[in-house]
Amino acid sequence: MGRNLRQAATIAVLLAFSISGSAAAQERPKPADASAAKQAPHLFADDSLFVGYGPDYETPFVFRPGSSSAADIARVSAEFRHVDSWRLGDNLADISLRKSNSAEPSTGGGTGALEPYAIFRSSLSYNKVTQTRAMNRGPLRDLGLELGANLETKNSSFAPEERTIYFGPVLQAKVPRGFLNVGLHFRKEWNHEGVLGKNESYSPGFNIEPTWSIPFSVRRAMLTFDGFADLNTPKGNDSFGSATHTEFITRPFLWLDLGPVLHGKPHVIEAGLGFEYWNNEYGKSAQTVPGANELTPLFELKIHLPISIPRGGASTQRR
Repeated sequence: MGRNLRQAATIAVLLAFSISGSAAAQERPKPADASAAKQAPHLFADDSLFVGYGPDYETPFVFRPGSSSAADIARVSAEFRHVDSWRLGDNLADISLRKSNSAEPSTGGGTGALEPYAIFRSSLSYNKVTQTRAMNRGPLRDLGLELGANLETKNSSFAPEERTIYFGPVLQAKVPRGFLNVGLHFRKEWNHEGVLGKNESYSPGFNIEPTWSIPFSVRRAMLTFDGFADLNTPKGNDSFGSATHTEFITRPFLWLDLGPVLHGKPHVIEAGLGFEYWNNEYGKSAQTVPGANELTPLFELKIHLPISIPRGGASTQRR
């Protein structure tokens, strides 16, 4: 109970800060003229490295020693992320490596499980492909058509090997700064269950995937509120014959740009505070399966690499 109260307090502070900060937002410099942007093969690109830590992850059927309660799993992570906007659309590649502590042991024993995870998304813009502003109407800025995949494996006793594909439209909303996109995807997942040694082919389902990044300022502090959420409909029965349930995961973050404080250059290094909430993890019932409902605070450091291209031009200089 004490841990849940601490987590709830962390989340409340984070959201209150982000909301109050947005209300006090100040105008940032506008991107370069659109005519200059058309001359560049990529309108925007950013490559970033992340290191992170979360103390209270949970995984279904990973128990505390001698108990039927879910274990609190600490994980450290390293991550590379590339995003770009080019002549016809947008791309994302996110590759991470997550290392658990001994609360989630590897099959070899002695150390925690190691989990590589990769996310890929690529979308075509209706406005860019047609060279019109036909989809710039009402609350919409544009409409995309997206194809993507999630790939994962882990050397734990369950030995998961996720292979999931996504396909569908992406609604791109108008916001004063940054972006707010909502993907509406067909979703199909294949996986592996190591306890029974079975390969799993789940029923196709539906996915709703909001992603957002909203920069704002509070006095001289440059901040960004970003994150994602995924809602996945039930995907049939798992390898044990149990029905899966609607799955929801979200990971919002509040970032502070440390560059102006450390060396006078923005968009170089940022510190982030966030949380991950995951209900019905992997489609398991949070009501009956220990570890299928997760809430952990997250702490991350982000470093933007020098090859990043700012919005509105092909220069390799940082913003």
